[in-house]
Amino acid sequence: MADCLNIADQVNNGRLDDDEIEDIFADLNNRKQRAQSSDNLESVESALLREGEIIASQAEEAALIERRNRLKNIVIENKLLDLMNRADQMTDNPALGLEAAISGVNAPFEGAQRSVDAITNGLMNSYAGGLIHDLKKANLHTQYNKMSGDFEREVANALGDLNRREPRGVNVSREAMEIAKIMQKYQVTSVRRLNREGGHIREKSGRVVRQSHDPAKMAVAGEKEWKDAVRQKLDYEAMGVRPEQIEKFLSETYISLKTGIRLDKDVSDIERAFKGPGNLAKKDAAARVLEFKTVDDWFDYDRQFGTGSLREAFHQDLNRNARSTAIISNFGTNPQAMLERVVKIAREKYRGNEAKLEKFELEAGKGVPRYIQNRMDEVTGDINLGAGTTVARVSSAIRAIQTMAKLGGAVISATSDIAFTATNRIYQGRSLGDAWQDAFTASIEGLQGGEKREFADLLGAGLEGQLGDFMSRANASDDLPGATSKAMAFFFKMNLLGPWSDANKRGVTFMISRDFAMNAGRTVNELPEDMQRLLRIYGIDEAQWNVIRQSTREAEDGRSYIMPGDIRQLEGSGVNQRVLDAASDNFFTLMSAEADFAVPSAGARERAILRQGYRPGTVAGEAIRFATQFKSFGITGLTKVVGRQVYGTGSRTFREQLGKGIGANAGLANAIVGTTVLGYFVMQTKEILKGRETREMSAETFVAALLQGGGLGIYGDFLFGEANRFGGGTLDTLAGPTIGTATEAIDLLQRARGIVTGAEDDISGDLLRLVKSNTPFANLFYAKSAMDYLVWFQLQETINPGYLRRAEKRVRRENNQEYWLPPSSIVATGGGFR
Repeated sequence: MADCLNIADQVNNGRLDDDEIEDIFADLNNRKQRAQSSDNLESVESALLREGEIIASQAEEAALIERRNRLKNIVIENKLLDLMNRADQMTDNPALGLEAAISGVNAPFEGAQRSVDAITNGLMNSYAGGLIHDLKKANLHTQYNKMSGDFEREVANALGDLNRREPRGVNVSREAMEIAKIMQKYQVTSVRRLNREGGHIREKSGRVVRQSHDPAKMAVAGEKEWKDAVRQKLDYEAMGVRPEQIEKFLSETYISLKTGIRLDKDVSDIERAFKGPGNLAKKDAAARVLEFKTVDDWFDYDRQFGTGSLREAFHQDLNRNARSTAIISNFGTNPQAMLERVVKIAREKYRGNEAKLEKFELEAGKGVPRYIQNRMDEVTGDINLGAGTTVARVSSAIRAIQTMAKLGGAVISATSDIAFTATNRIYQGRSLGDAWQDAFTASIEGLQGGEKREFADLLGAGLEGQLGDFMSRANASDDLPGATSKAMAFFFKMNLLGPWSDANKRGVTFMISRDFAMNAGRTVNELPEDMQRLLRIYGIDEAQWNVIRQSTREAEDGRSYIMPGDIRQLEGSGVNQRVLDAASDNFFTLMSAEADFAVPSAGARERAILRQGYRPGTVAGEAIRFATQFKSFGITGLTKVVGRQVYGTGSRTFREQLGKGIGANAGLANAIVGTTVLGYFVMQTKEILKGRETREMSAETFVAALLQGGGLGIYGDFLFGEANRFGGGTLDTLAGPTIGTATEAIDLLQRARGIVTGAEDDISGDLLRLVKSNTPFANLFYAKSAMDYLVWFQLQETINPGYLRRAEKRVRRENNQEYWLPPSSIVATGGGFR
């Protein structure tokens, strides 16, 4: 005990007195939790914080939780300062330590990729993968995905009853009860994991999931109708609302939920999980959390004003818990205050060093540099406040239409992912030949069914398609609720980009799992250097690796895999619970994040670069979202592919990395050359699909191939708009497709006005082309050519005779190309088939 107190006192640095620290240890010991002292800070944290859920359930829990979290926050503060010191030592930029904790950085210091963003994704994939696996095993996966109407109400009632302290039993079908039990399993798992990390969430009696709200439905109904609909459904006593406060409470709640703007006592979903001195959650822990009298009341409200889907609401619930766990893990129970405090400490520490102090430069009245705050807002979700306003929802719907009208051939462009996958496998330690073999076989392996698909679910790999999160690869601008989100999910299934990305991510995850399983007999220090680096940047130390390597499982194909979900089987075996949690969380995080590197997918860092902290519904926020639509791939290529190859082995500058020679830059060269070669084949494939002959090889063709493959990323978009990755023109590339479309429409209106006043012009062909290019699903690559020859070419020729022959001459003159199937050979002049 004395040793523990001495270590805690060193960490505490006088902020808690000896009696308070001793009381914390005494409280833990009184609950038969034996604190284990050693010579390092981590073991002190483990002794202080494990079994937090058990502590929270006992008498005087509020005081105990608060005191526990005070000490936890001291530990977190020291961890953040250590992270900044490691970043400073490797890069001369201590601010990268804070960026690492929020959204990850490429420099390979310890914990550089163990970010809030990555942990959230890793946890969510572990929960969702387990859920999907259990549903499939029970032959209930299809019913779960398609549940609606009375059956969905049965599942909701069963889940609500299971969440009672003393379930009463409900009259539902066997299938509904089994689905509810599986859902509750992962609901409880996510809550317990959050509470062990330092959260304080009690399961409310009869709670189904946290309610969802659709601001558009609320706006259409109006305040009076919404209040009338919800008034008799709410349990005001449970919410602590007195009778005389009901009307005011309902009015304020309506405004808050409809606009997405928090009122004075509102707290975010993240803050609501926190407990501790100075936490915003203490203002009103139940603010804007609506409690319903019965499950049926909740269900009816969700149909009228929520997502209208128990499945979607449940997934949102799991994601909130995963996000809360990740934020508490890296920033303690009061994240914004923690961020401001460590920035203040850094500014004091580097006061005499202008270069480093500049990294922490503040705007007037702000406690955190804007670029760091932007990243924090992305991972907490605060960036989306205002997404429910009418302006934001209309704007996001317009962008969704543009996406569904423009990206029908995106999967063809995405075949250059093979080069990125190979590049990332080189970073993970594979030879050039093996890396390309892995890249070409990843999608094939990821498409396998049977036991391999079961393993993929348990590894949390390639789940975006099953979770409906397809659009992040091409467009990171919007959170789309309701019908628009469902339409987008369906579109990305139809254009095959979703299945392609999922299959590649599953394949890559299998490979990473096998790599580590093949080395499970080695200690950390005996692993190849590339593997040690990979473990290090995700914060996996020797103790965690010794747990992880016990979770090896042999598959039917005779090969072994690391299955981090099996780590939970070691609970009760004497292994420290904190080590088990860290090992499982961090390895899931590693696999999830590395899949996003191999198949470049935008994360919080890329979204922060694109959105610059501007919120939806504002003039600046919507303008930047329109301008950056389809830009996320270019940004992601720079940050996750080029950035990793330049800075991922410890170089401080691009020049320093190039100076290391050809061997050290094999990955960078592979990315550029590989995407250019694949871009050439992608470009020629698109020409063939257009009915044209392939382009002759030339300097211009080479540049187009470089751009098509993504080798120059976003710079290529700006320099050579005609050849951008998704096929847009120069204006589309610079200002976004919506602005380009609006400009074309305005031009047509001006020409139409000229015709009315007597000008000789014919806009019919251009008008038809504008309609065609903005019709959702019309450009799906496997149907586009057929639709062109059967419908669009016919219409263009009918309303503008001779149009097709003129178009063929223009292609011959400007591109030096011929059609292998000339439209005029199929469609007669003036319309009709020849």
